[in-house]
Amino acid sequence: MIIKAHQLEKLISESVQPPNILIYGPNEGLVREYVERITHTYLNKDDYEKINLSGKDLDNDPQALNDITRTVSMFFNNKVIIADSIKDKHLNIIEENIINAPQQVFLILLDGNLNKSSKIRKLFESNEKCLSLACYEDDRRSIIKNIDEFIIRNKLEVDPDIKNYLLQTLSNDRQVSKRELEKIELFYNNSPKVVNIEEIKSLLNDSSSKDLNKMNENVMYGNTAKSSKIVNKLLSEGTSPVSLLRSLANYLKRIQLTKIEMKKGNNFDNSIKSLKPPLFWKDKDSFQKHCFKWPLRSIEKSLYKILETEVLCKLNSKLADLNCEKSILLIARNGKQYFKN
Repeated sequence: MIIKAHQLEKLISESVQPPNILIYGPNEGLVREYVERITHTYLNKDDYEKINLSGKDLDNDPQALNDITRTVSMFFNNKVIIADSIKDKHLNIIEENIINAPQQVFLILLDGNLNKSSKIRKLFESNEKCLSLACYEDDRRSIIKNIDEFIIRNKLEVDPDIKNYLLQTLSNDRQVSKRELEKIELFYNNSPKVVNIEEIKSLLNDSSSKDLNKMNENVMYGNTAKSSKIVNKLLSEGTSPVSLLRSLANYLKRIQLTKIEMKKGNNFDNSIKSLKPPLFWKDKDSFQKHCFKWPLRSIEKSLYKILETEVLCKLNSKLADLNCEKSILLIARNGKQYFKN
């Protein structure tokens, strides 16, 4: 059965043990967060044993899951089994366990992006003894909600500028955002609760964010050499190719929105007022030049190219870095024609 996040939240808050559950999706941080919260809920009862299992374990021993579910523990009455990287080839093993496993066994499967043709996904979506929850990457709305909940929980005084900065800086991967917010929590623990933006910038080590901004700026100016250098630096430091693509796409969308407002007859200064979060004053000069020089049609083509590349990156992770760099440099080469002089 397919469920939404709020339905799982209700089960967790009520400490009701759900049936076997598949948690999957591109937001790996959110997948891990839900697994942690579920296991924390039941392991705290001191009557649950936690056991980790992988697809590789099943490849080596197809009976491994069955042995785990049937083995009686001397110390615990119940088991939480967390199975990672389970593939369609393991379907029969998983299906048999769901049908025949003792009631005291609670199975959690976690995985990355599963398409609709996945047999494992179909099993958990159609079987009444199972739940299936997709965890997609955080959008603007969910990031805002995450920030607001963090501020309330830690009783912090945060002005709109800081909230906008966090919105721009935090990742759309829940786990990455969580680590960044934890830095703030630790810093302001037992300290004055009025948050200072300079302290926040220092805490969040804004180097990767600055590099992404530099990348966007150089791409739009058509500076392929500098763009390539920054792209390679970010990728070597562990920034995901999708994060690079989405950063550039976000910049292009803001230019697109501004140009649409200008086409309605508004001047530049009035047009950028529609941007959320607001444009930083330090970025205004370059942003204005990009708005005036880049045609709307070229922006739309570039956005389509980025979307196409993101799909390729997700389909083939081994070529993700290469496809990401090629796509970004192609857009940078296109930008050269608008800044020849």
